Formats: sequence, structure tokens, C-alpha cells
Amino acid sequence: MSELDWDWSLIAVTLMWKLAPKGHVMLLEDMCRLPMDRVLLEDREADRITLSFITLKEAHARAEAKRKKDRASVSELQGRWQKIAVVALWSLAKEGVTLTEYDRQAVPAGLQLMASGHALGVEWRFLPRWEAEMHRRRDEEHTIMENLC
Repeated sequence: MSELDWDWSLIAVTLMWKLAPKGHVMLLEDMCRLPMDRVLLEDREADRITLSFITLKEAHARAEAKRKKDRASVSELQGRWQKIAVVALWSLAKEGVTLTEYDRQAVPAGLQLMASGHALGVEWRFLPRWEAEMHRRRDEEHTIMENLC
């Protein structure tokens, strides 16, 4: 069986719904609080994705492991959604989380994850799609775009 092949946007939305369905404010300080002595272990299996933090020593040992099950690679965070997921995970569940298809299906189809920027950080919350669309249109109307070419 192959592993769950979710992209990071799906992981971030599912993670946010599972850990903070009423919303979460991600402060600038939260980025600074990410541990310097730990890395994210992303373990994908056929029926689940387990995200947890392990020590650098353990990560290096896993990178050199002979057996595939014990292997891990160390890489920098890539992309906006992966960064959002990691900061949310560290803020809300330092012990890690396991996501399954059940968790993905639990995210209501009629809701959309919306980010609102504030002076202190970013507020993430789930809104009905009609309300999210209303906010998007309002923001579009109040945004000035310049073409620099």
C-alpha cells in the first residue's frame, strides 16, 4: 500500500480543524518559539500521517538508519502551508498529532479556512463559504494594485 499523498495545504487545513476548529491566532512570537533543538518528523503511512518533533540527534540517527522504517530525512521547511502547519502544530500540540482520512472528512465542506492579518499576528478561523467570499470581495474592493511595468 502506498502512503497518504496529501499536499501541505490539505495537511494544514485538516490539522487546524482537528486542533483548533474555533480558530487560532498565530503570533509573530510563535515563529520565534519553534525549537532550535528539534525537527519535524513526517511519517506517512497508507492510512495516516503522523507529525511529531524529534531531537536533532535522533533525526541524524534516523538519516543514517539501515532499515527503511526507522529512516528520516532532514530538510528545511518548504512553502507557506508547511510553515503554517508546523507553527500551528508546535503551538497547539507539541507532542505531535496523527491525521487520518477520518480527520480530513471531518472538515465540513461548507467551511473555508480564512486568514486575517492583524498587527500582532494572523488569525485563522473557519467561515462559511459565503462569508469567506464576502470578505474576499470586500478586500478586493479595498485593495489598490499597481502595475509596475
